Amino acid sequence: MDLQSWDNVISIASNAVTALGVVGGVVFGGSKLKDYLDVKKNDVAFHTALALYDEITNTRAKYIQIRISLNYVMNTLDELYKNNINISPNLYFQIQEIGSNAFQNSMTIGNLFIKTNNFNIIFKGESFSKVQDIVSITNKISVNITNFFACAINSSKGKLISKEDLSELFQHYKDYEALTTEYLDKCSEIQKTKFEDFITFK
Repeated sequence: MDLQSWDNVISIASNAVTALGVVGGVVFGGSKLKDYLDVKKNDVAFHTALALYDEITNTRAKYIQIRISLNYVMNTLDELYKNNINISPNLYFQIQEIGSNAFQNSMTIGNLFIKTNNFNIIFKGESFSKVQDIVSITNKISVNITNFFACAINSSKGKLISKEDLSELFQHYKDYEALTTEYLDKCSEIQKTKFEDFITFK
């Protein structure tokens, strides 16, 4: 075998070894990547479930702050009504901003609940029905907040506020009080459940 032939044999053998190494690396790398993604997915699932569990309790404080905002808006519009004054542009946009923030805060539990489903989280025992009740109430509260601020904005847009407007606004406020009271009752049921008894993973 001459030198050129031997060089060809060495090249072929070297290429074969390289190809096997690449294939092996892809297979091994793919396996490691899958393991890594599974670990990350489980980590996100755990933190999502924990965030939902904590948020159910933390939302009580959010609802108190929202109630303060509703009171502020009602008192402000009541003063405008008593003094027969149109709302200023700054105050009008301030009420819009308060309403937007209140609505966003009311949506957190619902968004986390959807996320738990995306990560195959399973609620243990009666936890699922309890969380469903919580989500149902928070959705109603979100609608109520939307209705309250729609009424506040529409009643003051380009016109004087009427007694009827204030009456409708007060009714939305009473509905909010009733819904948040119901929420507190359901929240206490969740608080009786330890986190380890709350969820598991597929």
